[in-house]
Amino acid sequence: MTTQLSFSELLERSKSEKIAVHTPTEEQAISLLNELDKKGFTWVSGEKLTDRALYKHYKEKTCYTFHDIYGKLLDKEIMYSPLDWYQDEGYTIIEFSDIDFKENK
Repeated sequence: MTTQLSFSELLERSKSEKIAVHTPTEEQAISLLNELDKKGFTWVSGEKLTDRALYKHYKEKTCYTFHDIYGKLLDKEIMYSPLDWYQDEGYTIIEFSDIDFKENK
């Protein structure tokens, strides 16, 4: 069993660590994007996160990150790619189910 990570801890760790959040279901993807939207995050294109989940491209392998493809921390923006890409690039993979969002309710 893994230890729960609070949403604020996730955001803090993402500032110094290459992290990708794995969302195996579309419901999880939408939930994550909604929470990030509340914190002022957008897609790297500048679009609102809640306008589209972009889950259908990679389905159960979808991951979202706070870094660009070179590993540079983005400023309140996120990107997405398949799980295996982040694994190959040495990112820490955080499972959506291991994030505790209760502090935001």
